[in-house]
Amino acid sequence: MDGFRGDSLVFSVFLNAHNKGNDSLFVQGLNGMLYLDSLFEIPISLQKSVWLSPGNNELNFSGAFQLNLFKLLAVPNLKKFTIRGIAYIALKPDQKAIEVDFNETRDIPPNLLEKQIKGLIGL
Repeated sequence: MDGFRGDSLVFSVFLNAHNKGNDSLFVQGLNGMLYLDSLFEIPISLQKSVWLSPGNNELNFSGAFQLNLFKLLAVPNLKKFTIRGIAYIALKPDQKAIEVDFNETRDIPPNLLEKQIKGLIGL
C-alpha cells in the first residue's frame, strides 16, 4: 500500500512473470481484475509495454480502491487475493500479439495488511 489519494487507497502490485522460453517476450498490454476476497474488485492494467527476458521478471503497476468505512474495517482480515486477466504478448513490438489468460490465487500473509495500514497512518 502506497498511501491515500483523495477518497482512495493507492497501492502497487508486483507480479512475478516467469518466461520459460529462450527468447525475450514483448508484453504489449495487460488488463484484468484484482480481487481481495469478495470485498474488492479492482481493475488493473499495465501502463506501458515491457520486455520479459528469459527467466523471472517483475511487472509492476498501480491500483486504487475507493475507501468505504465498512469495507476498510475488514481489510486487516482479508485472506486471499486473486488476479485474473489477459496479457497481450509478442516477440517484437510491431508484431501482432497473442492473448494469454492468467488466473492466480494466493494467500495474504497474516497481519500484513494491518501492518501496512498502521504504517500508512503512522501508528
